[in-house]
Amino acid sequence: MRVRTAVAAVGGFILLALAWVAATANQRMGQWSFTKDAYVDRGTYFRLKVDFAYKGEQQHYDIVVGCNVLNIHYKDSSSTYEAGLIPTVWGQRMSDNKAVVVRAPDACRGDTTANGGVPADFLPVMVVYDNADTVAFGIGYMTDDAYRSPKSVLRFDKATVERATRAEFDSFRADGPQNIVTRSQYHSAQNDYQLGLLGLTRTYPAFGRSCSAFSRWRLSGPEREIVRKYRPSNAARYWTISQTLLDTTTQASLTSEIREARKKAKKQTRDDGLALEINGGFWDPDFGALRRDGVQLVGLRGSTEGAAAFYPADSSMRQDKWPVEQAARTAAYETLQSVITTNVDVDDGRNRGFAYCYLGDRPPTKELRDKVWALPATTTIDGKEVVAGAPEHWGYGFDRAEFVFDGDEYVLERVLFNLESTRGDP
Repeated sequence: MRVRTAVAAVGGFILLALAWVAATANQRMGQWSFTKDAYVDRGTYFRLKVDFAYKGEQQHYDIVVGCNVLNIHYKDSSSTYEAGLIPTVWGQRMSDNKAVVVRAPDACRGDTTANGGVPADFLPVMVVYDNADTVAFGIGYMTDDAYRSPKSVLRFDKATVERATRAEFDSFRADGPQNIVTRSQYHSAQNDYQLGLLGLTRTYPAFGRSCSAFSRWRLSGPEREIVRKYRPSNAARYWTISQTLLDTTTQASLTSEIREARKKAKKQTRDDGLALEINGGFWDPDFGALRRDGVQLVGLRGSTEGAAAFYPADSSMRQDKWPVEQAARTAAYETLQSVITTNVDVDDGRNRGFAYCYLGDRPPTKELRDKVWALPATTTIDGKEVVAGAPEHWGYGFDRAEFVFDGDEYVLERVLFNLESTRGDP
């Protein structure tokens, strides 16, 4: 699933770039390659209605979403040639200056609540962002476990999808409430070339559109026997196979043996004892959030049997932790002494169902990047327990523990939920 997401994202960037190159070339000739009356609208449209409460305050979102929409005009006077899913994300400011953003499902094949393509208990992915002005860091509600948590500030009531028209879409874009996520914020995860094709300037920090978490599984008897073979004799409670010692062969062997044990058992068990099918419990936000007791996903007539137990993870390198002004950010990097590559917040199960949504930062110059990559780095659980054997240096996301063992009882496995969509736009 993570591979499919990455391929889709890269493909989306390429398609978007090609579309903009074509549009820009036509604009240089003084006109678009189509007129309002000439092009054939092959887009599909739907209305997403979400009822929920934020800290006890009732909220109602009524959003018109378009798929494969041509010639879109924005309230900031910009325009785009075509977008795949728009708005991919949409949110509003809350009374305390935080923002609640909903990820629209991919209901682009005519799926609605009425025709059964969208289940009656549909649960979209929702994210509470700390600052409505930056939407740079948020807490994602990835499964219904999050709503059961004592830390939840949301109460989910209902979400429905109805058919809509191009006229309703245009009316919503022109006269509906302004999306809290701007185009510049959404696309600032991309490089300067892509931003230039879109005619946008970079926003820092960018919209936190990558939601990081670890799924936590209980090891079965056969799995524990495998893990004990590889656990270092002096390992702390939390440990992993050391990549800094180039133990790639050992790591591959351990992963392969556990995978084979799961295949033989035909199941995996969450940390609270709920058993799921092998490789179950994880889907992209395109299809909605998962429920512990199973749910039909948008556009899929089959049902999932449950959700994995996810716990939020972040890094000291996330963008919202750094100064916005370039000189101040450079100074902060110059005085940096160490890096937390990954921290997973379990908190005795109270964080089950959440993910942290943000973008990672990178030092502004090559010299600073080389300096930071050489600094000591740690991986922690709940901000205090160090993971033994984890990468000792930070390498811009490439040297991270992909799985962390809790003794020989549980394993935490890295997952990533991407809020963006192929050719998406806010």
